[in-house]
Amino acid sequence: MTCPDLAPLGPPRYRFGMVTKLNALPTIDMPVFAAWMGQLPGAQSAALIKSSAAIGPLLESAPYLLGLAQANVDWLIAALRDNPDGALIDILATVDAAGASAADEAALGPVLRIAKGRTALIAAIAETGGAWTTAQATAALSDLADAALDAALNLLMRQASEKGLLTLPPEDATAANSGLAIFALGKHGGQELNYSSDIDIVVFYDLEKGVLKDPEEATKTYSRMVQKLVGLMEDRQTHGYVFRTDLRLRPDPGSTPVAISFDAALAYYESRGQNWERAAWIKARPCAGDRQVGHSFLKELAPYIWRKHLDFATIADIQAMKRQINIAKNVGDIRVEGHNVKLGRGGIREIEFFTQTQQLIAGGRDKTLRVKPTAHALAALADANWITPRAATELTQTYWYLRAVENRLQMLADEQTHVMPATPAEVAVIGRLMGQADLRAFEIDYRSALERVASYYAELFTEGETLGSGTGNLVFTGSDDDPGTLETLTTMGFADASKVIETVRKWHYGGYPATRAAAARGHLTELLPALLTTLSNAGNADEALAKFDNFLSRLPTGVQLFALLRNHPNLRTLLVQLMASAPRMSEAVIHRAHVMDGLIDPAFANDVTHRDVLVAKVDAFLADARSYEEVIDRARIIGQEQKFLIAAGLLSGTVEARGAGEQFTALAETLLNRLFGSVRTEFERRHGVLAGGKVALLAFGKMASREMTVASDLDFILLYDAPDGESDGAKPLSTNQYYTRLTQRLVAAITAPTAEGVLYEADMRLRPSGNAGPLATSLSGFTSYHRDNAWTWEHLALTRARVVLAHDSFGFVVDAAITEVMSRPRDAAKAINDVVTMRALMAKERPARHAFDLKMAQGGLVDLEFIAQSAQLVAGLDIALPQAATAPVLLRLGALGLVPDGARLAEIHRTYATVLQVMSSALIHPLKDEPWPDAFKELLAGLTHYPDFGRLELDLAAMRAEVTAAAAAWYDKARTL
Repeated sequence: MTCPDLAPLGPPRYRFGMVTKLNALPTIDMPVFAAWMGQLPGAQSAALIKSSAAIGPLLESAPYLLGLAQANVDWLIAALRDNPDGALIDILATVDAAGASAADEAALGPVLRIAKGRTALIAAIAETGGAWTTAQATAALSDLADAALDAALNLLMRQASEKGLLTLPPEDATAANSGLAIFALGKHGGQELNYSSDIDIVVFYDLEKGVLKDPEEATKTYSRMVQKLVGLMEDRQTHGYVFRTDLRLRPDPGSTPVAISFDAALAYYESRGQNWERAAWIKARPCAGDRQVGHSFLKELAPYIWRKHLDFATIADIQAMKRQINIAKNVGDIRVEGHNVKLGRGGIREIEFFTQTQQLIAGGRDKTLRVKPTAHALAALADANWITPRAATELTQTYWYLRAVENRLQMLADEQTHVMPATPAEVAVIGRLMGQADLRAFEIDYRSALERVASYYAELFTEGETLGSGTGNLVFTGSDDDPGTLETLTTMGFADASKVIETVRKWHYGGYPATRAAAARGHLTELLPALLTTLSNAGNADEALAKFDNFLSRLPTGVQLFALLRNHPNLRTLLVQLMASAPRMSEAVIHRAHVMDGLIDPAFANDVTHRDVLVAKVDAFLADARSYEEVIDRARIIGQEQKFLIAAGLLSGTVEARGAGEQFTALAETLLNRLFGSVRTEFERRHGVLAGGKVALLAFGKMASREMTVASDLDFILLYDAPDGESDGAKPLSTNQYYTRLTQRLVAAITAPTAEGVLYEADMRLRPSGNAGPLATSLSGFTSYHRDNAWTWEHLALTRARVVLAHDSFGFVVDAAITEVMSRPRDAAKAINDVVTMRALMAKERPARHAFDLKMAQGGLVDLEFIAQSAQLVAGLDIALPQAATAPVLLRLGALGLVPDGARLAEIHRTYATVLQVMSSALIHPLKDEPWPDAFKELLAGLTHYPDFGRLELDLAAMRAEVTAAAAAWYDKARTL
């Protein structure tokens, strides 16, 4: 067959082409190249001789490339006058044109095969000559693969149209309209193809595109297309072949057709997908065919690839994969001769595993990590602080160095090899094509690259803990206690070493639900030495072990947590500390182990100290939800996790009590807003909208003053302003019904228990008439009630009410209504007497349960709040801080001289708030009258800046007396205002 004309390049695009810019390779004897030059006509020989310093050693060393050069002489000369980018553009344009016009496979096949050869030739010359980086060369080969697949599918679609199989007219029967998406995985997906790579593709179709006349024949029709496409890629004829094509990465390849429906593929991955498949899909991209279908599929598949929780069990799976590869490929130690540059120790695969594992672990939480090329992923990991910038730079440079070596191995004879030659002379050839004339220097560089990779890889993928410690044996097998283990445990600080062995054996025998799975016991076995060391450093080793055993006995599953603790020593220490000083936190881990995910996120400090970072984190997590139900579940997952993180920040001293209150509130507000948006959208689908209707959510209590704790309810009411009428949906509702049911749906979204737990309890008793009133309140009803019927205690609550969500400017209208109520003249004596009476009633009906019940205790938080709130009622105009929290109002009262000790009271308020925040975060039942753990007492004293718990206890008693006296003095003065 004669070589078809592939669109002559025409005049050079640049005055100076590639011929003037190629770097010379180390000189060698070139008898084969010289003989070829002697056979060429003078003009051709002269043109090529100009580039001989660069292309001569390459073609002399690479028989495959020499054959391509000999078959494409005139094209090569023209390409050398151009630049490699221009040459590639022309090749791709020719492939596209052939795909659009070729009559059959016999016409298209030669075009594709010649295009592949020319791309390989120009990429090899450009890369070894320094005109292209290795990244550019691999991208060029990937671009050609994309173009070839599209061209082949364009032909096959035309043929299907001619046979009457399609609903499309012939002019629309293209790959882009096919309903068939071709995904590139592996190096092709990352646009990093080698010179002799297979292309790993997976093909799915979407029946909803309505392309086929007979949808029931879809699998048969599309599978035939794919088989013909693979034939076009793989058939070896004149001019070689295009690409070896591997379809084995599709779901269950031994029993499924080569084209699978969109829905069947999703069902497989969501029910049976493996971690290695998740890793493979990291780099997946729609490379040809109907890319719209491809992108839709990837969006649907994202929750499978990118898990909601940090996934440290993935490390073990990928580590096992690497070990299997090591065994199957007989991978040995680092060396040069015979070393596998891809799969060997310190090779390319270790960089890929290092990168992809961390992407899989954290990519569900951080979308910036969801990138395909390895180098881009390393940069993203560094930007997110998962690895250091130095690690990213060194691994990226090393990755491309090793890829360059791999390319040179493959370009010699178009062999799919990754193994370095077995002799020094053959290794020297690779070195020279890398630009190094000195074999020893190349070997040093190559070994250094491998050692660098192995070092980073070892930090992430250990080969497993030994059953020993730095001080001796730790062996728990057999029925008799190992004497060496008894000695080791005693040395570590355990008073009852036999009890330790008995406890660990119980774990190993699957005595608890968390240790029944073989995978969990495997993780625990490798975790044990480090865990026992952590427990031994806790102060009382035996007590720490007993607490951990109790924790483990109630943990429902252990695989993820054990994997997490294996990889993060700081979390082992923290968990042991939490079990001693903060039982509420350890209970949270028992019920939702994923709450610890964020503690190892490099962004942890930002999450718990910056509102905007917290809000962005919540929004990003909720954005991945694919349904209303998933929004509800995801809100609970991120809510529990972030509450745990804020509490952890408080207990670790990273965030102060005031900041914790603000962050707990920011989290609650954000989730309330986002859930209301989802609820409203879902509600309007069924009931439509009320024309002119406006809504606001008005917060009270701790939410209003931005002082929420980890256990706070949401105190709010829904206000609306809308004309009487009916909504315009399929099931219309009257105005009152509409907003009442909308409120019910919102409360359910917040409070309903799901598989992921409860988000918040909701308290709506502060609506007009309390629980007897309607669930949703019109603004006019709210205003008239507070003007004519509200009790003094309801106006106290209104002093710090705050709009947290509003439609357009409706929030300002609500604020104006509250201002009008609060600015009305009052009988100061009556208002203060009401407050004093109410406080006495509270003391009688809900007395303080112990000395640290600082909310209800005489002289406690309620008394401080009543001072501030009653002052807002009788002196609000002078205070001029509408809807302010307690502390700023106390400071203002001090400055005005109305409460002389106002600044001191604000300081006491800060101490109370810290104590209550810490109690709420650390204790399961903070108001229960039972002894507190000594570790908690020590923690509480430290976080309130006291030398010991006893001193704190004494000072709090004195503070309560100060507050009681200040309250009495204020009420006496306030009655006369």
